[in-house]
Amino acid sequence: MMNNLVGDNIGLTHFIAGILAVIFGGFILFLKKGTKVHRQIGYLYVFSMIVLIVSSFGIYRLFGKFGFFHFFSIVATTSLVLGMIPMLKKQRTAKDYKTHFTRMYFSVVGLYAAFAAESFIRIPKLGSFWSIVAWSFILVVVTSIIEFIKKQKEWTAKFAFEATTNK
Repeated sequence: MMNNLVGDNIGLTHFIAGILAVIFGGFILFLKKGTKVHRQIGYLYVFSMIVLIVSSFGIYRLFGKFGFFHFFSIVATTSLVLGMIPMLKKQRTAKDYKTHFTRMYFSVVGLYAAFAAESFIRIPKLGSFWSIVAWSFILVVVTSIIEFIKKQKEWTAKFAFEATTNK
């Protein structure tokens, strides 16, 4: 059973990193921004995402070569790096906080879309592989984009304020 789930040690590493990233990503979305706890769990999220992304490039069971999901690992890397760059600056502007929040929000959204697709694929009799991937992606990403658009101004103001006042 477990071998079918993870395949090998790379798959097991990927699985564990994914579960940790989902947990840490969830905490990050709901924690008060800019606090010591936010930063600590944020680094745990980033580390688990790095392990998840790196391990993804060692998994070829589905296509036998570089595939569709490897492309999304590149997208995830880009979002993660672009989300963290502003936080490495000593003097941050409101734009830096907005960039950080936006990129990291969509990093977690992408992770949740992948988690939903992977979870639904493993439930028998739900439909074809690609239809499940597509619907999972659409459900998570479209819902998240709508929520982001509705709350972007409120979140940007709130999180930039929290981050600058909670050092």
